[in-house]
Amino acid sequence: MANVIRNMNFKPIIEQVNYQRLSEPQPSATVNMRVWDEMKVERLRSDAVKVILKRNVKPEPSCIFSIEVAMGVEVIVNTSEYDNLDDPVEYFKTSPVGRVLAGHIACIMSELTLHSQIGPMVTAPVVQFPQ
Repeated sequence: MANVIRNMNFKPIIEQVNYQRLSEPQPSATVNMRVWDEMKVERLRSDAVKVILKRNVKPEPSCIFSIEVAMGVEVIVNTSEYDNLDDPVEYFKTSPVGRVLAGHIACIMSELTLHSQIGPMVTAPVVQFPQ
């Protein structure tokens, strides 16, 4: 399945950014920031798919901010190889496409949170799916 992606010349595009400022945390409170990704793969035409990666950050308890950033990219694929995939989402989770999208999203998130109460939130530039 190494030949699924036909052309690595792709341009990630921002699909969605949602930043919501929440309340201040309680004094001496412990806040855990949950970070997870979601991926969607849509067939555009016989030789192209759109891969969308969305990173979510939600604090527990709910305070400071919540943020969602989604980026998408159109990928030219080898039709026969792509059609033989059991699960395209699982394939793209570990592909260079997933790593490129995760890296861009990590940069955007650190910029968006630069002036927050906790400073820039640097998330890993790799996909992070719930277990």
